[in-house]
Amino acid sequence: MNLQDWSNLAQVIGALAVVISLVYVGFQIKRNTSAVRSATAQAIHNNYGDWYMNLMGDAELNRIALKGLRDFSSLDEIEKARFIQTFMAFISFSQNAFYQWREKALSPWLWDGWELLTMNLLAAPGGKGFWKERGYVFGTEYRDYVEKVIMTKKPHPEARPFGAFKIG
Repeated sequence: MNLQDWSNLAQVIGALAVVISLVYVGFQIKRNTSAVRSATAQAIHNNYGDWYMNLMGDAELNRIALKGLRDFSSLDEIEKARFIQTFMAFISFSQNAFYQWREKALSPWLWDGWELLTMNLLAAPGGKGFWKERGYVFGTEYRDYVEKVIMTKKPHPEARPFGAFKIG
């Protein structure tokens, strides 16, 4: 083999190495994307789970949440403050899940479940009152989605915020 043959062979080997490298990088990106989606889903579940556990562990807060969901205007000043603090956290988690879903970091079927839970709370009479008073603080895209999609859906006939009272 002459020098030109060796050069041609080196170019072919180099081209094959680039293709193999690109396949490997693609595989790694796919694995990384999967890991990011999994971590995102876990973080969102943890946020919601912690929120529910905090409500469960505080009988007074649970009472205020149920009272507020039935009738937001019936809350006294302290109850209203606790209700708003509690539901601002929930809706903030929902907004985060929404944006993660929009960015394809959260599976659509996972978002569907969180969307239904958000709808159950915001479809309650007190949820509507809460949203009317506090919805303006959320991002425009999320706020539009809540008002045009979530709050316009008919609740499931068995929908019950916290399993307590029927809204559908």
